[in-house]
Amino acid sequence: MHFARLNDPNRDIAPYIDLLEAISGDVRNRIGSLSAQSRDEDGRAVVDLIVQAMQDVIPGHYQFQGDAENYDDIANADLMSVIDRKRGLPVALALLYVHVAKRCQIEITGIDFPGHFLLRLQSGGARRMIDPFHGGITLGSAELRELLKAFQGLDAELQPAHYREASDIAILLRLQNNIKVRAIRRGELALAARVIDNSLLIAPDHDGLWHQLGALYARLHEDAKALHAFTRFVELCKNPMHRARISAVVEELRDRLGHQSSDRKNDTRDVPNSDTPVQLYPIRSQNTDHKNPSDNPDSGQP
Repeated sequence: MHFARLNDPNRDIAPYIDLLEAISGDVRNRIGSLSAQSRDEDGRAVVDLIVQAMQDVIPGHYQFQGDAENYDDIANADLMSVIDRKRGLPVALALLYVHVAKRCQIEITGIDFPGHFLLRLQSGGARRMIDPFHGGITLGSAELRELLKAFQGLDAELQPAHYREASDIAILLRLQNNIKVRAIRRGELALAARVIDNSLLIAPDHDGLWHQLGALYARLHEDAKALHAFTRFVELCKNPMHRARISAVVEELRDRLGHQSSDRKNDTRDVPNSDTPVQLYPIRSQNTDHKNPSDNPDSGQP
């Protein structure tokens, strides 16, 4: 929640934290109530009991659901707006489940499933895959296979790589990426750049973020900031080809900034910044759930 506040420092986060604590307490109490009604202590039954408690409270009592009607609304990726509206993206809603689970000492993990963020809940050796976007429903192998084919085609089959775990930082970065993508679609490049700046607070060595930030500052004609971002990218990038391409951009920016400085020394008039954009290779369109390598918090690609 503190991280979400970075996008709007004037908002008071105290009511949101209080609500999250109330939700956590209600889930804890619901688990206790269901446990008292059940005499079966089998691990499989316990995990289903926990899932039911979370379903009863989060989408049930508090009515948190996915926003299928306005999926691309930027508010669906802002955690405080999600709490206000009771609607959001899979990854935003997943953060609510993760917070509640950890407060209740429930083992839960984000799963970076293709096209749709999921959660894996575990207790007593039994596991359940749950979908926070659709009321916390459980998904078995048949449902997961159907979901995969919907995003990757009818020939796609489940593979171990499809169950890649997402760390807490990776979940936050993915949520920020959703905000960034929607800001770019709306033409709000300064907001997109600020979102990436915030992301770098928790992932300062993520070369892909530095690359994205440099490209945005270049489009905003903020050459000095673009130079700093691209320089950091070159320092961190392990791919020689990408490093060489952006090194050329770095030299171009240094040359341009040098000429601007020289022009200002030789002309007492106000000299505007150049409007000529840095020649970068085209920025690919990005889908918030089908991410390219630079959007992947764990990727080493720019």
